[in-house]
Amino acid sequence: MKSLSVAVIGLGSMGKNHARVCASLPETDLRAVADINKEAAEAAAEQYGAECFSDYRDLYGKAEAAIVVSPTNLHYEITKDLLEHNIHVLVEKPITVSAEEAGNLVKIAEERGLILQVGHLERFNPAVIKLRELLRNPALIEVHRLSGPTKRNLDVGIVWDLMIHDFDILLSFYNSPAVYVSALGVSVYSEHEDIANVQLRLANGAMASLTASRNSGERKRYMKITEDDGRVYLLDFIEQSLTVSHPGENGLPLPAESVPIEKDEPLKLEIRSFAESVLNKKAPAVSGADGKRALELAAEVYKNMQVFKKK
Repeated sequence: MKSLSVAVIGLGSMGKNHARVCASLPETDLRAVADINKEAAEAAAEQYGAECFSDYRDLYGKAEAAIVVSPTNLHYEITKDLLEHNIHVLVEKPITVSAEEAGNLVKIAEERGLILQVGHLERFNPAVIKLRELLRNPALIEVHRLSGPTKRNLDVGIVWDLMIHDFDILLSFYNSPAVYVSALGVSVYSEHEDIANVQLRLANGAMASLTASRNSGERKRYMKITEDDGRVYLLDFIEQSLTVSHPGENGLPLPAESVPIEKDEPLKLEIRSFAESVLNKKAPAVSGADGKRALELAAEVYKNMQVFKKK
C-alpha cells in the first residue's frame, strides 16, 4: 500500500502526538520534524527515525505533505509557504487568525490542486460520527466543554482554543448561518477569556447554547441535542459514548438507550483521512472552507462578546 510522506512542524504537546501517530500509521511515512526548539526536534527525530530541522523551510523536498502544529499566529505564514511549494497541508485549528487569511489559503490550495485540511479533531470522534448519521431535525444543541487551569494556548481565548471545535460541529450538523449571537466571557488568569458562554440562533430556527472553560475543577466535554420530535441525544466526547431518550406516551421520557460506538483515537482517524484525501485526490473531510466558516462564527462571537476581568 502506498503511504504519504509527511513532515510535522511544531513539537509541543499536540505536535508530539501528531508525530507519534504519523510514525505508527501504515498510510503515513514520517520523514521529517521541525521546531525552533532544537532539542525537541532532535528528540522526536531520534524516536521516530526522521530528519530534524529547526527551520521548517529546510524540509522542502523532504515530504509530500506537512502537518502544521505551530502557534496560531504562525499558521498563515507557514501554511502559505508550504502550499506555494506544492506541499499538501493539515493545519491545526483555528486555521488562521482572520477570515481574510483563511480565504487566501483556500484560494492558493484550489489554484494549485492541493489538499488543505483543518484540524477540527472532534469531527473524527466516533461518537460524533455516529450522531451525525442519526440526526434528523435538531432544535436545540447544548454543549459544555470544561477543562482545568492550563499553561497551554494562552495566546488565545477559550473560544478559539476549545469552543471553535463546537462551532465546526454545529455548522457541519446544520449548514445554517447564525442570525443572533450573544456572548459573555470572563478573564480569570490569562489576558483573554478563560470562561465563555455563547447563545446562538441559526437561520433555520435552531438554537444553541455553548459553555467552555479552562478554569474548571473538572474535565467534562459533552453535548446534548434535542430534536423537534422530542428525542434527546447525549454525547460524551471523552468517553466516546452516545445515548438517546424518546418521549413516552405520558410526556415523560423513556429510559435512555445506549447507542453502540466503535471507539478509536480521533487523531489517528483525522490523519488517516488526510492521507487518504491526498493519496486518492479527494476532498478532505474538514476543508479549508470549513475552517474558515468556523473562524467566521468565532469572529462574530467575539464581536458580540462582553469580557469581564475577575478581580
